[in-house]
Amino acid sequence: MSPEQVRGGRITPQTDLYALGCVLHELLCGRLVFEAESEYLLMYQHVNAAPTPLRQLRPDVPEALEELVLHLLRKAPEARPADTQEVYARLLPFLPPPGQDPGTADTGPAGAPDPTGVFRRPFAPRARAQAPAPGGPAPTAVLPGAPPVPVPARLREDIEEAYAHSDALLEEERFAQAAEVLGEVIAPAALALGSESRQVLALRRQRAAIRLLGGDYRAALPEFDALADAYARIAGPTGEQARACRAQAARCRAELGQVTDALAALQGVLNVVRAVDSDVSEEAVELRHNIGMLLLAQGRTAEARQVLEPLQQDMCMVFGPEDEMTVEIAEALAVIRLDLDGTAS
Repeated sequence: MSPEQVRGGRITPQTDLYALGCVLHELLCGRLVFEAESEYLLMYQHVNAAPTPLRQLRPDVPEALEELVLHLLRKAPEARPADTQEVYARLLPFLPPPGQDPGTADTGPAGAPDPTGVFRRPFAPRARAQAPAPGGPAPTAVLPGAPPVPVPARLREDIEEAYAHSDALLEEERFAQAAEVLGEVIAPAALALGSESRQVLALRRQRAAIRLLGGDYRAALPEFDALADAYARIAGPTGEQARACRAQAARCRAELGQVTDALAALQGVLNVVRAVDSDVSEEAVELRHNIGMLLLAQGRTAEARQVLEPLQQDMCMVFGPEDEMTVEIAEALAVIRLDLDGTAS
């Protein structure tokens, strides 16, 4: 179990990489990363103890392979490799090259399948999502205060039908199809109304939200970033819609393991919300909660406590101790106190 799972923090792709590090460690030396007499002590070691380097347990392990396993087993999720592509590239020198015939020592017992076959004809991980190529058409600006472009009747019907169809697919949790339906009407709407018209931005924001809900964070992130910029141009960077899109982009980054960037972005949005609204508004409370839980997931328990304790007090006063989020924060604080003080009280 990864350190962030022990703390009840956010699960990201880097969590799976930690598990891969545990598996590789055991495969290479025949021993678990950590061993303890109780589950509690085992979880404590995963959070706080340094793993034994492989070459101390098996000297013939290549140094580069030892370094990779230690990289996979780092405590902070964002300190681990960026993705499976990086891990694959670092493992490649230790694998048989594609097309090479297996030697006698590689094939195992007679009649057994070749265990190295998948490496001789490898299936690499999916390529990273590429950023849109520069040089595309510039957004059609909609100046603040400019009269809205009338929506043609046929286009209005198409937009309404797209929303209805997308909502129906969303009810069935068919997230990719629900986003695709909206995408089919975005292009013609942008041509007719402008790429930053109110209707087109609403369609794009709904599509991004569906992608976020469906776990397609890599697709949702650039959309929310672009939407935040568009709303900032139209209504100013401190406007409600720009703030919301910046916060959603930060949540995508957190889900992708970019925790430091996510924390900085969420704190920036929270600072704006505090200046224009209240520290206990619904928007501010959600942001404070996100920040506290991300700090906890990153292992920064003392900082998480500084965020979550005043938030719990505010939540109890405004929403009551039985509120769902209030209870969740209380449970997180109990874990923090157990980690820092040795007591859950």
